[in-house]
Amino acid sequence: MRIATIDVGTNSTRILVADVKDGEVKPLFKTGKVTRLGRGVKETGRLSKEGIEATVGALKEFKAIVERFNVEKVVVVTTEAARRAENAEEFLNRVRELGFKIDVLSDRDEAELVFLANLKVFKPKGKAMTVDLGGGSTEVVYGDETSVEFLKSLKFGVVFLYEEFGEDLVKLEEFIRGELLKVKEEIEPSQNFTVFAVGGTITSVVAMEEKMEVYKPEVVHGYRVTKHLIDKWYKHLSSLPIEERKKVVGLEENRADVIIPGLAFFKVFCEVFSKESLTVSEVGLLYGLALREALNG
Repeated sequence: MRIATIDVGTNSTRILVADVKDGEVKPLFKTGKVTRLGRGVKETGRLSKEGIEATVGALKEFKAIVERFNVEKVVVVTTEAARRAENAEEFLNRVRELGFKIDVLSDRDEAELVFLANLKVFKPKGKAMTVDLGGGSTEVVYGDETSVEFLKSLKFGVVFLYEEFGEDLVKLEEFIRGELLKVKEEIEPSQNFTVFAVGGTITSVVAMEEKMEVYKPEVVHGYRVTKHLIDKWYKHLSSLPIEERKKVVGLEENRADVIIPGLAFFKVFCEVFSKESLTVSEVGLLYGLALREALNG
C-alpha cells in the first residue's frame, strides 16, 4: 500500500511518501518546510495567525504531492504546539477543511514511534537512546529491542529555547545542562550505548559540513557527527549575525535563528552523557508512523 505520513511540528511541517508491505517501509519521497506553527505559543498560549497560515499553505502543497503519487492512505499528526495551544481546535479545523484527518499525537506515542523505528532500521547491539530535538519538545528514549526502560518528553525544543533565551549562550547552556542532568540521574545509563540523533538541527550539521546545496538524505542518514564537529559549528555560527548565517551552505534560511539553541543542546548533551559522537538518523516520526502502518497492515 502507498501511504503518506505528515508531521505538523512546532517548527516545521514534513511529508514522507512510502510503500508499506509486510512490516517493511520503502521511502519514495520526502520533503518539508519551516512553518513555525508554534511561534509565540510559550508566551501567548496560542497558535499565531502567521504560523497557522504558513502551515496550512504547506499542507495545500502536500495535498498536491499526495495526488501526484497516487497515495492510498494519508496519516497526519501534530505534536507539541497543538498539545499546548488553547486555540488548537481552530487550527485543526483548518486542516480538516483541506480533507485531512489530523490527530494530536501524545508525547509518549511520538517518542516510542521514533525509538522503535530506529531500533528496527539500525539494529544496534546493546542499549540505545534516541534524542529527537524538535521545535516545541524533545523526546529522549532509552532501552533496547526488548524494552523501553526510560521515556521522557522534555517541554522545550529549539523554538521555545530561542524565545526564552535568545542568544544568551550562558543562560541557554545552563538551562539545558540542568534539564539533561536530571534525565541522566533518572536513566543511570550503561557506559556503552548508541545515541541516534533526530531532527533538523543535527541533520543541518551534516548538510553544512558537507556543503550540501541540495539536501542528500542518503548521505545524512547514519553519519557520525563528533562532539568536535558540533562545537565547531556552534562556535562559528554563534559568532555570525543571523543575516550572515542565512548564507551558509547547507543551512535553511528559516533555521538561522533556532540553529544556535539546537547546537547548544547537542553540545551540552555530549558533555553530560560523555559522548564523543552521535549517529544522525533520518528515521524520525514520519518513518515511525509509516512503520506503524506497515506493521498494522
